[in-house]
Amino acid sequence: MSEAVKCIDISHHQDFPDFAKVKAAGVIAMIHKATEGSSYVDKNRTTNINNATKAGIKCCTYHWLSPDSSAQSQMEFYLKTVDPVPGERMVIDYEENGCTLSQLKDAVRVLLDDPRELQVTIYSGHLLKEQLNGRDAFLADNTDLWLAQYTSGTPTWSTATYPQWALWQYSESGTVDGITGSLVDLDRCNGSDAELLQWISPAGKQPMPNPEPEAAAVYIVLNTTGLVSINLSVNGEVIYGDNA
Repeated sequence: MSEAVKCIDISHHQDFPDFAKVKAAGVIAMIHKATEGSSYVDKNRTTNINNATKAGIKCCTYHWLSPDSSAQSQMEFYLKTVDPVPGERMVIDYEENGCTLSQLKDAVRVLLDDPRELQVTIYSGHLLKEQLNGRDAFLADNTDLWLAQYTSGTPTWSTATYPQWALWQYSESGTVDGITGSLVDLDRCNGSDAELLQWISPAGKQPMPNPEPEAAAVYIVLNTTGLVSINLSVNGEVIYGDNA
């Protein structure tokens, strides 16, 4: 795929990238691993997301779902670690053998029950496709799909549940300027750059408006014994005098 890379996903395996170079290479969005199971925290997440954000790259996180502990405990751990803002996109990485659809949907419910009205995305490839049998109404109505499938052709997925994918991880062996010592997962948005930025950003988040300038009061006192001609202008506009 020859198109410019706009979105990547990384973890501690990519160490601490030079995000100024990553941004200059054309990347505008990044998803970083946050947690796994009920106890593992990616030690690089906070620093990398802070530095990526400073470079102008929009970010969100993902949790690797494990079959070894309950969905409830894992999602509570994910939420506690990330402490998402209202409307933030949260991603469940669903790829480990032993995970079940029941566990996945339990995990989604925990995120949906959070009062911050979070957005929920499922990352998966063959596991979800093999487990889904027809349309799953709960997943279809409450999540979207980040598809993992490494091909230069047309990917396949469970279209009954997800008529379209939102994001497609099409390579696990990419290279991006600013990231050295490790290959990088490359992702493609099913939409424009603006739609990618909207997708990865918290729902309803609007740019902060410029503050209204404060009114300035100016007092002029003239003491004179002769005749005086006065012309008064504000910001170049004459508001008093012979030329008003």
